[in-house]
Formats: sequence, structure tokens, C-alpha cells
Amino acid sequence: MLVLRGGRIFTGESFIDDGAIFIENGKITKVLKRKRIPSGAEIVDLKGKFILPGLIDAHTHIGMKDEAAPREYSNVNEATEPATPHLYAIDSFNPEDPAIKKAIAAGVTTVFITPGSANPIGGMGSVIKFRSAPLKEMILRKDAGLKIALGENPKLTYGGKNTFPMTRMAVSAIIRENFTKALKYAEKKKKETDIRLQNIVKTLRKEVPCRIHCHSVQDIETALRLQEEFGFEMILEHASDAPMVVEKLKDRVIGIVVGPLFGISSKPESKNLSFKNPAIISSFGIPIAITSDHPFNAIYYLTIYAAMSYKEGLDETTALKTVTSTPAKFLGVEDRVGYIRRGNDADIVVFSGHPLDIMSRVETVFIDGVRVI
Repeated sequence: MLVLRGGRIFTGESFIDDGAIFIENGKITKVLKRKRIPSGAEIVDLKGKFILPGLIDAHTHIGMKDEAAPREYSNVNEATEPATPHLYAIDSFNPEDPAIKKAIAAGVTTVFITPGSANPIGGMGSVIKFRSAPLKEMILRKDAGLKIALGENPKLTYGGKNTFPMTRMAVSAIIRENFTKALKYAEKKKKETDIRLQNIVKTLRKEVPCRIHCHSVQDIETALRLQEEFGFEMILEHASDAPMVVEKLKDRVIGIVVGPLFGISSKPESKNLSFKNPAIISSFGIPIAITSDHPFNAIYYLTIYAAMSYKEGLDETTALKTVTSTPAKFLGVEDRVGYIRRGNDADIVVFSGHPLDIMSRVETVFIDGVRVI
């Protein structure tokens, strides 16, 4: 038995001061205020430290384009045809991407990897845990969200080649065409599997959500229309203009993944992306996660993005949830990660001070109860 004793524990929901985390066989067995420790237990004294669940980035392309690799090495976008729902991000994932070690050193233990936003329908994203194991053992959830993209990215990808789709109308038409085919396919109940439509059927049955890339009001409105037409569940990605239509989004979205928040806007449609957005969206009761969108922002600064949102009005507890328990819920893996509680994997990060203090450092990282940092 391993016992992490002392410090301030953020469980993913609330705080426990001077507590103890009991770990056996890679799982958390108990989380208590300081109690008598059984004889024979291995004790790690964390007095004065701040303890979090392993951090989770809810939207990345890590391992799909290795850090420092030239552009032509990227496996993020299959920009050769606009509808590729049968693609899987894990088929591009390289567990030797040097960014992964940096992510772990920064306390990030789990990520969602997703195809990029070149295609109106990009493919299926998966949840990966950075354990030292073969890739099949790193996958926590293979089918975790179907990537849909609206707006400038798919429009410019194909419009620049003078091919369909060149407009937002055409982007939406491609999505409608393929979702309509999937509806008819699902109704026929054929024995043969259509791999191009099967992943869309999963969204229609609400087995996985649509992860919809959008920035502008017009694209957010389109996402709402598509949801009304096909009845899928959705998480909005980026959603720069969400504060402008936030009341329309209540009870319509599972949540919103905000970011990447550092740097300048790279295109007109993302001009309203701001560190103020998380607080505004959250004030309406909409769950939010904060993303690096690695490699577009570095994943190893994930807590800094949360800290900047905290500085701009997001409350402390919600800011910590944006990189722990809320993305775990979005990804459907909250029974494994994102929380320090009985039954969850013992993925734990120890900070020298408050995680939202830029001066704090990650001192120790446990994955499945094994110290990796």
C-alpha cells in the first residue's frame, strides 16, 4: 500500500486539507482527512504541497505531428476529400513524440487526440493515457468523439483548390448529406458494415458526441441547426463567439472546450477568443474545459492557460476542473481519471504550490500509482 499524506488535495470537485490518499494496485482505495496509517504502508509526506488529479487536455493533436517535425510530417489532416468519418486519430498517433515526456513532466497524464479541422467531417478521436505500455493499453476510450468542422478551415482547405466545398453553405451540405446517408443506413439494419457511415451512426445513437470545431456566431448557429435536424449530442470546440450567444447554448451542449488561448488570433473568425471567455461561459452554467490544442499551443503550459482564465474572472474551483474533472466527463472516462476518489486510477500530480500560481512547479507525477516524475 502507498499512502500520500498531507498537503491540500483537490479531488476534482472540492478540497481536502491535510488528507491522505491510499493507493493499491494502481487504484485509489481511500481519500480521507488525516487518519492513522496502517503499519507497513509506504508513506510519501506531501506536507505543504498541492495535489491534483492527473491533468487532462480535452483537445489535442499530440503524437499526430511530432514536436519540431517539419510540416510535411504532420498526420493531423487528411485534406484530400471533405468527408472522412471512418478515420481514427489513433492510427496517426506516435507514442514517441518528444512532447509527451514534456507533457508528463507538466502533470498532463491523459489527452483527447482528434483529427484536425480541414474536413467538414474529420474522423473519430480517442482518449489516450500516457502510461508506459503498448499503444493498445494507452487507449482509455477508442470512440470518444466524431470531429466535425465548420467555418474557415474546411472552406479554405478546399476553396483554395477551387473544389467543393468553397463556402459555409457547402460545408454544411456535406455534413447533412453524410448524416442523412447514415440515418438511412442505420434504418436498413443491413448485416454489412459501412465503415464510412458507422462512426456517424454512433453519434446518431448518442454513443459518442460530435466535437464541433467552430468560432463565429454564424457557425455556432449552424451547429445548433444541425443538432436540431439530427439529434446528436455535441461539444463545441474553440467557440470564440460563444459569449455572444451563450444563452442559446444552455441545455444544448454537453460543454465547450475553450482555447488555444495564447498568442494572437490567426484568422478573423477567432478574433474574439479571450481569457475572459471561460468566466463568461461558465457564469451561465455551461461546463468548460481549457485546451492547449497542442501543437498550436504547448500542452506543457496547460495550467498557465487555466491560471490566466482564473485571473480574468473564472473561479478557482472551476479553473481547476477545466483541466481535470470536466474534460474527464466530456470524454466519458470520469470513472477512470480526472478525480482523486475511491476506484479511480491513481493518476496524481504534486505541485510545489497552488497550481494556478505561475511560480508553482510540478514536483511529482504518479500514473497508475507508479511514480514517473
